[in-house]
Amino acid sequence: MHCAFCPSDVLRRRKEHLSESNLKSFLGQVHALGIRAPVMLNVLGEPLLNKRVYPLLDELQAAGHAVTLITNMTLLGDPGVRRELLRHDNLTLAMSFQTATPRSYVLRGYDRMPFREFGEIFLAVVEDKFRLQSGTRLELHVASNFVLTHDPTIQADGAIDLWANFASERAERRWIVRTLRRLERLARRMERRYPDAFTAAAAAASAKYHEHIGREIVVERSKLPEGFQHLKEDAFWGYMALPDVFLVFKSLELWTRDRDFLRAALPPGRFAYVEERVERRPCSMADSLGLLANGDLILCCLDYEGEMGLGNIGHTSVADVLLATKRAAVRRDAMAEALCRRCRGNLFVFATEALPGRREQAVDKFGRGFWPYESGLHALGGRWTDGCGWAYVFTRIPARRVRLSFWSGFPNETQFALGISLYDPLADDFPAPAAAFAFSGRENERDEFEAAFAFLPGRLYRLEVRSTHFFPNETLGNDDQRRLGLAVFSIAILS
Repeated sequence: MHCAFCPSDVLRRRKEHLSESNLKSFLGQVHALGIRAPVMLNVLGEPLLNKRVYPLLDELQAAGHAVTLITNMTLLGDPGVRRELLRHDNLTLAMSFQTATPRSYVLRGYDRMPFREFGEIFLAVVEDKFRLQSGTRLELHVASNFVLTHDPTIQADGAIDLWANFASERAERRWIVRTLRRLERLARRMERRYPDAFTAAAAAASAKYHEHIGREIVVERSKLPEGFQHLKEDAFWGYMALPDVFLVFKSLELWTRDRDFLRAALPPGRFAYVEERVERRPCSMADSLGLLANGDLILCCLDYEGEMGLGNIGHTSVADVLLATKRAAVRRDAMAEALCRRCRGNLFVFATEALPGRREQAVDKFGRGFWPYESGLHALGGRWTDGCGWAYVFTRIPARRVRLSFWSGFPNETQFALGISLYDPLADDFPAPAAAFAFSGRENERDEFEAAFAFLPGRLYRLEVRSTHFFPNETLGNDDQRRLGLAVFSIAILS
């Protein structure tokens, strides 16, 4: 497949299978350290293409590892493949249905299997599970775009529903109702055909998940929480429609904010910029350890190019990576790595076509140093800075001026500054401001500042609003502990 939401088609490193020698070295060292952590057989790619996966599953089961394998399902049409996988009681077989409609299935870029045949594979796997009395856990993964369209770190011109599985939320709800009914019919059919296996599986699942049923897991359709398809996995594991068979909604998010992938994924006429996050943030992925096909050691599936430079299994031991200074730094603060700063940063997607006849263009992309929008801010609506806020604009009109509408709670003589920087695409950064303007405002009143500046057409600019700051809980005696600067109602560039 060539899924539009996966970066495999823009991968810079060579595509290959993981060698048996690298795999044996990795697992041997992991086991020598006494580690029996859960294993996931995925970074990029379809794991069932590697025929060594079957003896590997045997080895992992014998060693006491729980295993998750995510597959795009195409090879599960082979009964022999299903039989080999379903031998393993330690396995969670996650079937990436994701594009669950004929409309969205085209995002797979795969024409060798019609959608109807693709959708029927899940039924064959479930049937084999009970026919073979398998202890494998099955998950059917379906995409919900709720998180992508509601991600506060993404600000885009136009809709960012790049990979909408359903045409609308109403269509999604209709699909869910139909699917829940089908799953209920499937459960009755499996119980009728394989009564002993079904009863045994139900008892085993009840014991296995007794601490989670009714909380992270729902087994009765009537008890599904409202909007369950939008819940994150840490809050809701899924609907167990049959014993150890789950319907799981996954958020089809941006896999990565790599520039090559964004250029391929975004519609034509869009320009993307990622403002890296710098505020300290730990990340649980730093507790993971991964192995790429070429032997590079990684901490996270986003590091599919091996950018972190943790070493290669050919000359770096697992113990060295686990004890590495770099890994320790990422565990304390993931923002120590550029890859992590992009992952947690703000993504701005700009339309680039010119706006003929327009004399004014709003600056409506707000990044670091700006608090979220407040509709009732000083009765006008706007957002606070924290004393230094960055806003972005891609110039689509021949602008010669910039205007800032703001409110200041500081004395009249207090000096503020507006800096304007031009994006350097080679450095992927903004150098020192091309211009800086000083201004002030009337205390506790709405005010405007306007300055002359010649913006180049079709270029990205960053506008930096600097001011002193205050803490409302200290100055006003309330519970607001934010650091606040100016209240900004609007910024615009003008011809």
